Amino acid sequence: MAKARSPQYPAIGLKEAVDKIAAVYAKDYQNKTTRDVVAKHMGYDSLHGKALGVLSALGKYGLLEGRGNENSVSNLAMAIIAHPVGSPERVAALKEAAAKPELFAELDGRFNGGKGSDSAIRSYLLTQKFIPGAADLVIRSYRETKQLVETESGGYSGDDGKPEAPMQSEKQDFSNLGPKPPHPMRSKLDDPNPPAAGVRKAVFALAEGDVTLTFPEGLSAESVEDLEGYIEIFLRKVRRDASKSAGSNDEAAN
Repeated sequence: MAKARSPQYPAIGLKEAVDKIAAVYAKDYQNKTTRDVVAKHMGYDSLHGKALGVLSALGKYGLLEGRGNENSVSNLAMAIIAHPVGSPERVAALKEAAAKPELFAELDGRFNGGKGSDSAIRSYLLTQKFIPGAADLVIRSYRETKQLVETESGGYSGDDGKPEAPMQSEKQDFSNLGPKPPHPMRSKLDDPNPPAAGVRKAVFALAEGDVTLTFPEGLSAESVEDLEGYIEIFLRKVRRDASKSAGSNDEAAN
């Protein structure tokens, strides 16, 4: 009977890994410390199975260096933590971290940077002697990692090789983001196509036309925090487009 392959892959996606290493940095910066202290900084009581899996994942992404009593936040992790979402420095560091796990690099090469279906990747992993449960975990952490890179830099297609929907189709909740926007917001009672139950829609009337936001009710605080990053990237792209458009109009006027 063929022996199952030892699953050398990160047990968590890169986004969660970045959150964990940021928690470590907030407590001990880049000082050297023990693995049990690192685990406590991440919210674990002891070095149990899950904590060990997360520590291993941080090492595979290159975010945590050393072992035993000589662990520290890596310079690669600092390049991610220290720079704002969507900045060239952070994006470059995220791409480097995403490619560090050997299995992820293998999948990138075989499936054109992840542009393959989950079923195709799963079949490949099974032929490489991964047990079904491990294969499913690989796919989950791999997809989460690719999605983070795509969110901040673009250029990644998801499952089945289909291009992902444009950013404005992301269904996120804007209900807990503070003061109302300065532009008028149309009531959903005036909407001829009201959303389904459990889904909300906000229509912002701008001079050029309406901007429609559709999102599920009751998002978590973590999801709202993620949304802040999406909005920052979206607005940066809109500003660039507006600047290019203004420049073109000035040239035409001259």
